[in-house]
Amino acid sequence: MHRRASLEGVGECEAMNDEATITRQELYDLVWQKPMTRLAEEFGITDQQLASLCKREAIPRPLGGHWNKLAFGKQVDARPPLPSGNRGVDAIVFRISDLSAPPATPKSQDDRHKAKIPPVRISERLFHPHPVIAERIACRKADIRAGRKYYDCGPRAWEKVTSFNHADRRLFCVLNAICQNLEEHGVAVSRNERGELTARSGCDAIVFQLRYRMKRIKTSRMPDSWDIRPKGDDVVRRDLEATGNLIFEMTSWMPSGFRRKWCEGSTYRMEQFASDIVATMILALPALAAEREAREERRRRSEMRMKQQSELEAQRRLDENRFRQLAEHAAAWRETSLLRHFVAAMREADLDMEMVIEGKTIARWLNWAEVAIDRHDPLLHPKSVIESIAAVDRWTYPD
Repeated sequence: MHRRASLEGVGECEAMNDEATITRQELYDLVWQKPMTRLAEEFGITDQQLASLCKREAIPRPLGGHWNKLAFGKQVDARPPLPSGNRGVDAIVFRISDLSAPPATPKSQDDRHKAKIPPVRISERLFHPHPVIAERIACRKADIRAGRKYYDCGPRAWEKVTSFNHADRRLFCVLNAICQNLEEHGVAVSRNERGELTARSGCDAIVFQLRYRMKRIKTSRMPDSWDIRPKGDDVVRRDLEATGNLIFEMTSWMPSGFRRKWCEGSTYRMEQFASDIVATMILALPALAAEREAREERRRRSEMRMKQQSELEAQRRLDENRFRQLAEHAAAWRETSLLRHFVAAMREADLDMEMVIEGKTIARWLNWAEVAIDRHDPLLHPKSVIESIAAVDRWTYPD
């Protein structure tokens, strides 16, 4: 059941006649048929809520480790009977609503997508390899013909390039099946400018790799003929050695909720993970596109806010400079008004207007003062006051 469940009392359940109900007996049978986590996911609730419901309704449930013991064929505790309880076995414990569905999660989407696509089939031989695989095989053959060497980090020596072994051929078969299945679903697989494998759909890409799992080994630096073995870190060399197990991992950034790494072991092989890998990558690409669009929208809004703030700051500074220019005109008008009154008072003072000072009479000095006052009085030219204010920009006053 992939429907939303809500815990309710009996009276509330009876009021909702259009919704399916679960009784104590039905819930008791279900909790002994499958794990609590899986059952809670089908009901659309958490396993903690389901455990609280079983405790409230006195429904016995399996103890911890019950399903693991069954998986390994071990003996488990006997199933206890369902107590009758105060409300009986047919009492309704909660209802399952058909009105709304639980929100889709990456895991549930991945499960649904894996059910739709056919399983990935991996052949034991490469009949029609993907261009990426064919290019790698051709490069290896060219290196062998040219007799090229490579530096092996294990023995720390230059070794000749050799043909692929059985493990290499298995790695190519698995990688070829994954690449071809991605191509069938409209995902282009190629190498980027750094030589990394890339699955691309539109503007979005996933960088991935399929490699051997490495293990750290210790190698003695002393000759085998020595009877006495010195101890210490300086006599031991630590090297990495490839195991027979494969690791598939996505090295680029992935949205949360998607698996990034698959490691094979003695129980699960990479051939069993191939369908899960393909489905995850197909689902992750639209999620990457949505995340990219959301990121671009956030960047666009941030740039818009910064532009608005810059424009507001520019307008504020312009207004301040214009006000400063207006205040300077007002100060000049106030100063010229004061000087005009001062010159008029000097004319009324007891002065000899014909007295000569520095080659000019006092009357000529007062006339000069009036001309200078008129020249600095902004109100004698009011249009120029407005024009000077309009000519001000935000860089007029650098301080």
